Amino acid sequence: MSEARAIIRRHSFFSRWSEDELDALLDQCSRRVFNVGEPLWSEGDPGDAAYFLLSGRLERTRTVRPDGHRSEQYTEPGSLLSLSSLVAGFEHTSSGSPLERVEVLELERDAFRVLFDEEHPAAYRLVDAIAENLVSEMRDTNRRVHKVFGQPAETLRVLRRRMRHDD
Repeated sequence: MSEARAIIRRHSFFSRWSEDELDALLDQCSRRVFNVGEPLWSEGDPGDAAYFLLSGRLERTRTVRPDGHRSEQYTEPGSLLSLSSLVAGFEHTSSGSPLERVEVLELERDAFRVLFDEEHPAAYRLVDAIAENLVSEMRDTNRRVHKVFGQPAETLRVLRRRMRHDD
């Protein structure tokens, strides 16, 4: 795991972690390899693990209303993926698919809970990242809601037209 430590240490999120924090996290992770066509997770599946990218290229695709599909690619070693799965077994709202062979560290929710129950600082750092992701997603949701409902006069005209056509 010393190679994995060196890889994720370069990511800005992990750069200020102590050796003890990194060791505690790595002790709870397993190293996994996924090939093209072998998703890390799929939309609708219950989430049960977070991932930290070691190598390769991964695409996260999700359906976003009213925009349609949105895709993001992850190539930076140490990138954090599917962190909200550490909180609860929420259904995934996205899919994570390798665009080439991908190597990750997998942190299962039960393993994360061990760190959390021990009140380990590594768990609190991950909780902070989950909170930051949640805030970012809420801002994106607010932007989309404003896009749909930010023009009240136009929204009312459209709704009135639909009501007339439904009668």
